[in-house]
Amino acid sequence: MRKSVTLLAVLAAALFVTSCSTTKKVAKTETEEKTSTGTSKTAAPKVIGAEGVERPDWVMLGQESDDGIYAVGSAKMSTMQNSLKAARVNGRAELANTVQTTVKSAIATYAEDTGIPSDTLNYMEEATVAKTDAMLQGSKQSDYWVGPDSTVYVLMFLPYKAVVPATNEIVKDYVKDPKSEITEQKVAEALKKYNLTTE
Repeated sequence: MRKSVTLLAVLAAALFVTSCSTTKKVAKTETEEKTSTGTSKTAAPKVIGAEGVERPDWVMLGQESDDGIYAVGSAKMSTMQNSLKAARVNGRAELANTVQTTVKSAIATYAEDTGIPSDTLNYMEEATVAKTDAMLQGSKQSDYWVGPDSTVYVLMFLPYKAVVPATNEIVKDYVKDPKSEITEQKVAEALKKYNLTTE
């Protein structure tokens, strides 16, 4: 009898150790993926949201585009509808910050290229802040995701074609003889220069 109890205890301990090592191995496999060179890298753990949808990459990393600017907003309110509205407001606020920084950068580069004095540049940067709301009229919600705790995340998008004309209006207001217009490419370069896009 004593031998069988001891044997059962050893068997149970062996099963416990085996199950622990299997769990660790599975967990490691889920968080590692092979790169093209064969080395492994740690991937973000999969998170399933309240609607049964896996968390998209943009929730954590934002999104990059050749056509415009993206920003992420989030909110958790008493209802889904209120959370969505608040998340959009937060997303637009983030978009406004990104737009202002980007346009100021593009204008500063333009000023360097054309020899605009710094006091004029200051006025142009102030005008950028004033005209941001008008630029944001072209923004729209591109996607949304509801986290496991019911926090709503929205991905807001603003196309460059909504930013560039307003930026050139600022330039025309302060520069009598512009040597070159600010283009969508210059706005995109400004985004990359200030690390406002994810790579």
